[in-house]
This record gives sequence, C-alpha cells and structure tokens, in this order.
Amino acid sequence: MTSFIADRPTIRLFLVDDHEMVREGLKLMLSHYDDIDVIGEAGTGREAVSGVSLERPAVVLLDLQLPDMPGLEVLARLQELPAPPAVLVLTVHDDDDFVIGAARLGARGYVLKQTSHEELALAIRRIADGGLYFGPEVSGALVNLDRRLQEQALLTEREREVLRLLVAGLANREIGKRLYLSPDTVKTHLGNIYRKLGVEGRTQAVVVALRKKLLD
Repeated sequence: MTSFIADRPTIRLFLVDDHEMVREGLKLMLSHYDDIDVIGEAGTGREAVSGVSLERPAVVLLDLQLPDMPGLEVLARLQELPAPPAVLVLTVHDDDDFVIGAARLGARGYVLKQTSHEELALAIRRIADGGLYFGPEVSGALVNLDRRLQEQALLTEREREVLRLLVAGLANREIGKRLYLSPDTVKTHLGNIYRKLGVEGRTQAVVVALRKKLLD
C-alpha cells in the first residue's frame, strides 16, 4: 500500500500494549502504510515512559490496560517529557469517564480496538499533523463534557460552594455557618441554583449535581 501523501515525512510510532500478540498484529497492520514506521514498543507503563523518552516518537499508540500502572497515569507522565509525543489512545474502554479523562490529560485522539486499520491510520496521521481524532463511538463523550462545562458555567463560584455543601448533606443553617452567610443569603443562593438547574428542591438539585458531575 502506498503512502497517504507521497512526499510526507514518515511518522515515527511507538506502541504500548500489554499483549504481545496485539502489538504484533498492529505492527503487521501498519506495515502496509509507507508513511508509518513503528520504531518501538512496550508492554508496561514504565517501559513505555522509558522507551518513549529514548526513542522520541512523533506518536504513541497507548492502551489503557497496563499491568503496572493505569494507562491514564502513563499518559500524564508522557506529557511531562521534554518533548511529549502526540498520544492516540487505542483501547476497548468506551466509558465517558475514560474518554474525558484522556482528553483532559492531553490525549490527541481516542479510538476503540475494533476500529478498522484504515481509520487507525487516518487517526495516526491526523494527530501527527497536529490535529485531533476521536472516533465516532466515543465522540459523544466530548459532547457530554462540553454540555457539562456549559452547565457548570451557569453557576457562580459561591453557588458551587453552596451546592457542594448541599450535596454533602448540610442543612441551610450549617451551610450558612460554614460559608459565613446569613440564612436569607443561603436561601437566595439555593433559589438561584434550583432555577439554573431546572429543579424544584434540594433532593432534585443533589441528584442533578451528582448525575451530571457538576462539581468535578
């Protein structure tokens, strides 16, 4: 198979997955692309950080299931390197928390292991060129994150403090004492919180705050 762009520089790629058979399969799959060169691999998080630091690849293909440390921790450590690579997460986990966690820690892309080799190559090229690639199966998580951030922005910092204590189970008077607010001021803040969240009382506010993770 020819290169995606004939004269583009070869993308130096480093594989991180705890299963040797998966790594071998990925190398075989990607060997069909002239512009992608697998220059290193690792089966543990520590090997990954050490190997990437030594080889300085442009892109790291990172699994989140590693035997010695969580994949998200590996991602964070890679971002602390003097010349951090672009990281593309390749995993079986499609949970929103994993996707959002990876994005927040600096991952440039996120695709699932059932993706086609064409899509994987496209994702590698996209992030190597400085772009982002989040597969269609996980892109909804970023939409949810954007919605959550918008909902969080509706609340003032003081309202968030009041809501946090409300979620902790404190009564109005206890909230007032903790934040040095009068009962009337606490009541006003709660009224504003209920209105902005579209709820009618304390219980609903707590449920919405927890379900939408507004205090994360």
